Amino acid sequence: MSNDDGVYISVIVSDYDRRKYIIDALESVLNQSLSQEYYEIILVKNFEDETIDRYALEHGVRSILSRDSTLSGKIYEGTSNAKGNVICFLDDDDMFYKNKLEIVYNKFKNRKHLVYLHNGFSAIDVDGHGIVYENANPDFNMSSISVSSGIIKMDMLKKVSKSIDTLMYLYALESGKDIEMESRPLTYYRVSENSVTHSFNNVQTFTDFSIKSLNQILESYMQMEQMFKSRRALAILRHRKIFTRVRIKLFGGRGPGIGDYFRLMITPTTESRAYEFKVVISSIMLKNYAIKKLYENEIRKKELA
Repeated sequence: MSNDDGVYISVIVSDYDRRKYIIDALESVLNQSLSQEYYEIILVKNFEDETIDRYALEHGVRSILSRDSTLSGKIYEGTSNAKGNVICFLDDDDMFYKNKLEIVYNKFKNRKHLVYLHNGFSAIDVDGHGIVYENANPDFNMSSISVSSGIIKMDMLKKVSKSIDTLMYLYALESGKDIEMESRPLTYYRVSENSVTHSFNNVQTFTDFSIKSLNQILESYMQMEQMFKSRRALAILRHRKIFTRVRIKLFGGRGPGIGDYFRLMITPTTESRAYEFKVVISSIMLKNYAIKKLYENEIRKKELA
C-alpha cells in the first residue's frame, strides 16, 4: 500500500460474456475524484477482446482471463489477486459516481472497525436514462458493496455460486464489526436484459427457467448454512430459504410447509415485508396472473435491449 492512512482499494470489475457496457464501467472507475495512487482496478472476464484488452492495458487496468462461469469464481480470482485491504465490486453494466471511491476511502479511513459499506444507487435503463427502481436491502447489488478484505473467507467463497451479495453481508454480520448503510447514491445500477442470454419462447419456458434458477439460489442458501455460526446470520438464511420456496411455489414448484409461512413473518429479513406479503399472496391466490405479468416484463426488457 502506498499511503500513510493504511487504506488501499481494489475495485473488482466482473464480466461474463457481456461487452456492451464494460468500457463505460471502467471509465467510471478511472475518472474518480480519488487519486489513483489509492486504488487499483482488476478486470475479470471470460473472453478476449482486442478493443477492451487494449483499453485495459493503456489505462493500467489489471486484466484476468477467467474460465469460471460463476460470479463467485470471478470474485474469488479477483480477490486472490487484489492488493487492497478494501474491496469494491462493480458489475460490467453498472457504473460508479465520480466521488464513490473518495467516500469509500474516507469511510474506511475514519472508522477502524468498519467492514461493510452499502451505498445507495440510481437506477438507469439500457440507454443510461434514469428510471424508477428501488431496493433498500443491505445485501442488494454487488456494485453497491464495499468490504474489508479481511472478512472474506476464500474457502467459503469458492463453494457458493449464487447470491454473493448476501454472502458478503453475512461475512460482515458474522465478524461482529461495523456495518454502515450509506443512503446517498454512489452507483448507477442498470436495470437491463440481465437474462438476455436466455431465450423464452413462451410462458412455460420462462416458468421452467425461473424454477431452475430459484432452486440454484435455494441451494446456495443451504450451502451458506453450513458455513455460518452466528444466530443472526443463520436466522436470515432460514428466512431467505423459506421466501425462496414461496417464490418457487409461485411458479408451480414445490413450496414451503404451512408452518413456514408463520416463520417467514417472525424471522429477520433484509427484504421489504410489504414485498414479501405480495409474493406470498400471489403464490397462493394469483399464480397465473403473476406469472403472466412477470413473463411480459421479461419480454419487454428484451425488446428494449
